[in-house]
Amino acid sequence: MAKAKNCLACHAVDKKVVGPAYKDVAAKYAGQKDAPAKLEAKVMKGGSGVWGPVPMPANPQVNAAEAKQLVAWILTLK
Repeated sequence: MAKAKNCLACHAVDKKVVGPAYKDVAAKYAGQKDAPAKLEAKVMKGGSGVWGPVPMPANPQVNAAEAKQLVAWILTLK
């Protein structure tokens, strides 16, 4: 799904592209109870300031169920 929704244009599993590596995201948010909700909102609405000056754009092509699935996968990466 990450490929189909164009997430991999800016992210990779194990290296920084434009945005952080998914493994780095998983490590940063590991153990945080509110991480899934925060990240799901960021996937859909975008955001800035967490990983540097480059903002993450909103992703209107990703619905809430898809965001939940993507974030659940990202948070399993080590």
